[in-house]
Amino acid sequence: MSAKRGAGVALCSLALAGSSLVWAPASAAGGGSERAFVCTGKENGSSAPGLGLLPRPTRLEADARYTCSGGPGRTVPAVGHFVGFSAHASCLGVNGPTGQEKVRYADGRTSVINYTSSTVARLSTVTVVILNGTVTEGRGKGRTARRTVATLAARVPAVDCLMTAPVNRAAGGVQLDVGPE
Repeated sequence: MSAKRGAGVALCSLALAGSSLVWAPASAAGGGSERAFVCTGKENGSSAPGLGLLPRPTRLEADARYTCSGGPGRTVPAVGHFVGFSAHASCLGVNGPTGQEKVRYADGRTSVINYTSSTVARLSTVTVVILNGTVTEGRGKGRTARRTVATLAARVPAVDCLMTAPVNRAAGGVQLDVGPE
C-alpha cells in the first residue's frame, strides 16, 4: 500500500513540476519593476454540497500554505484562501471550476487573483486542476496567474463514492505561478 501511495505522491509532484517547466520560460521574461514569482505548498480543500456520483453545482473552498520565491535566495511564506464554483462537480471530477484567491504574504503584501478558466485532468487516483486568471489587486497586479492543484485519492474516486458518504474534503499539492504582464 505504501508503495502505491509513494508512486501517487511522485506522480503529483511530477505534475506540479511539469507545470512549472511549461511556465518557466514566460515567467523568466520578467517585465515591469517586479519579477515574476512562484509559490508552492500544500492545501486542504472542501466542497459544498459533498461530491457524489451525480454532477451538480458545487461551491469549492481551499486554504493553502505557500513558500513563494521571487528569485535566488528570496523566499517568503504566504497563505492563500480560494473560493470557487463548478457547475457540474462530482466524485468523478469537477467541470470548469472558476473562482478567486486572496494570498497574504508574510511581508504584509497581498494579491487578489480571479481565475476565469480551467483545465481538469484525472489519471486513476490523481486529479490535476489548472486554473488560469489574472492578478486584479496587490502584488503582481495586471499579471497572468496559474494555480495548479494535484490531489491523490486513496482509491479510484468512483469506488470512494460508492463506499462512503459524499466526498467533501481533499488535500493536495498546490503551485501558484504569477507571470509577466
